[in-house]
Amino acid sequence: MKITSATDVVIERDGLGSDGAFGIVFNAKMAKILSDGLYSDKIQSIIRELSCNAVDSHVEAGKGDEPIEVHLPTVFEPVFYVRDFGVGLDHEQVIKIYTVYGASTKTNSNEFIGQLGLGSKSPFSYVDAFDVVAVKAGVKRTYSMYRNEQGMPSVALMGESKTTEPNGVCVKMPVKREDMNRFAEKASKVSRWFAVQPRVIGPNDFAVV
Repeated sequence: MKITSATDVVIERDGLGSDGAFGIVFNAKMAKILSDGLYSDKIQSIIRELSCNAVDSHVEAGKGDEPIEVHLPTVFEPVFYVRDFGVGLDHEQVIKIYTVYGASTKTNSNEFIGQLGLGSKSPFSYVDAFDVVAVKAGVKRTYSMYRNEQGMPSVALMGESKTTEPNGVCVKMPVKREDMNRFAEKASKVSRWFAVQPRVIGPNDFAVV
């Protein structure tokens, strides 16, 4: 989403003895606030944020009428993931997007849903580590996103290989057994917001409500 900023505002400052800009100290506490403290309903927020990013990728790739893929956790496969088949990400893009809060590739167009670069980090509100598989231009890279010993979000490239898979990104995270039904419930609510319904893998009784 395109952000409008008022850069032409004139502020009268006659009589002021000093002038300074605000700053921010980015540490483990601030990272936790930005990844965790923003969400009152963590599960629904994760599903919404990751799904919106996936939809935006499809729009950017000219595939807005194609569904993204959502996997709901089951006893035999207790993971949640969202996968898109959009523009994909190369190594430099992954590092920039996942290590910089506020970094976004979607601030210059109203065609996209996201804008602040916070949604990609939303899984940190539920887990201390999750995986990202990014495919672009015939190269598949797998990353681990994790909180290090100091509690700071970190990125590790786990593997890289050539592939014939289409461009896209898959964000995958483990789910606690007691939360599996909640993921299905929240996903059904989030899905109704999208014009193109996602292709859901998982519980057979999933339904958009």
